[in-house]
Amino acid sequence: MKKVALFTTFYEGKSGYSPISVAETQIHMLLDHGYDPIVLVQNQYQESEDGEVGYASFEEVPQPSIWNSQSIDLRSIVPALKLNRKIDAEFEQRTKLIYLELLKNLDGVDVCITHDIILQDWYKEHNVAMRRVARERPNILWLHWIHSVPMEHGSTDKYPGNCRYTPPPGYIVYPNDIDRPYAIRTYKLAGQEHRVIACRAGHSIDPLLAWPYSKLTKYLVRKTDFLGGEVTAVYPARLDRGKQPEKAIRLMAGVLKAGYEPRLIICDWQSQGDHFKKYADELMELSKSLGLGDKVFFTSHLHDECSQGVPRRAVIELMDLSNIYIHPSAIETYSLTIHEAALRGCLLVLNHDWPAMRELFGSSAIYMDFSSHTVPRKYHPSEQSFWNNEAHRLIGALTRDGVASTKTTARRQWSPQALWREFETLLYLDPVNEKGERV
Repeated sequence: MKKVALFTTFYEGKSGYSPISVAETQIHMLLDHGYDPIVLVQNQYQESEDGEVGYASFEEVPQPSIWNSQSIDLRSIVPALKLNRKIDAEFEQRTKLIYLELLKNLDGVDVCITHDIILQDWYKEHNVAMRRVARERPNILWLHWIHSVPMEHGSTDKYPGNCRYTPPPGYIVYPNDIDRPYAIRTYKLAGQEHRVIACRAGHSIDPLLAWPYSKLTKYLVRKTDFLGGEVTAVYPARLDRGKQPEKAIRLMAGVLKAGYEPRLIICDWQSQGDHFKKYADELMELSKSLGLGDKVFFTSHLHDECSQGVPRRAVIELMDLSNIYIHPSAIETYSLTIHEAALRGCLLVLNHDWPAMRELFGSSAIYMDFSSHTVPRKYHPSEQSFWNNEAHRLIGALTRDGVASTKTTARRQWSPQALWREFETLLYLDPVNEKGERV
């Protein structure tokens, strides 16, 4: 496995400065796949003591931020210089300080990822020091992430200012393909266009890290592969037959038959009596018979601490990670859960056969014939064939709903998990020198 380092000029890790977010995503991706990255930051770096909330069981206890030497191999070694756009009178001495630290701390490293080192004119010393290390350690693969659009420049600049406009060792990584020509022209890589690579993996976002979700939510999501679903819903309900969760299960079976990946988490609240357990067994057997054994889940069966239900916060957070909300209940007065799901941007799928739903939520939902005490339904030619057909209507509505469909795409396709392979392949490129020659 490759030894990977990140070379940054960061002096803190708390702010919303976007390169910090990109580097943090890369660190998480590497850690999640068994790599142990070295992260180089300024020698005046202030470690973040507080970070993502961690837990003992499902009780909140503070854990260190990832930007902390307790979490990663964080090395505060990059000399903190007073930076300016001019060439400092002590440029060579300043560059040597950086060079010596890089040489020592990149010993044994196979891949070094830099962030804006070759782009910003503030980092002339860092740029030159990196190039000197590259000549001394030709087997290091350099991947230069740049976070702003580079501007083509004439060749009038002399050393060291011209290093911002000459080919670096290794490869330049850019987040989109449309602007690649700017980078190719800026770094004079005509004929070596392959050395500028479009890759959005560093800009991926893990939904579970983007917001301080509770650990219970994270546990439930990971246990069910909830983020892997294309049509995802949570249904918080006491397992009363009037709530009709079997209709939601059948609708999800139709989604599966249509070729889409469904996920349904039923948050069964205070449902531990014998008649509730019997009903739960029936629902689980129905799920299995419809091919949904690994796609429909009951929270009371996912963890002992969920035996009496889950906190409202976890339900709302699961809604945040859902794209639809199915409410097949045969009788309701209002339903706060529908309201909450609407606030989380879910496509609402409500019961046409319970008139109060249409009064309360009007055109803000799509309606299906779930049956009710006032409008009982008989399905032809069979109940499952009816829901198979309705699943196509649901998928069409979800596709046309711009917010819900974009949310789904961002969750499934723009995540670190989805883009990991694209990122990892870069780590195994052949090292090349400034001339583009393999070494």
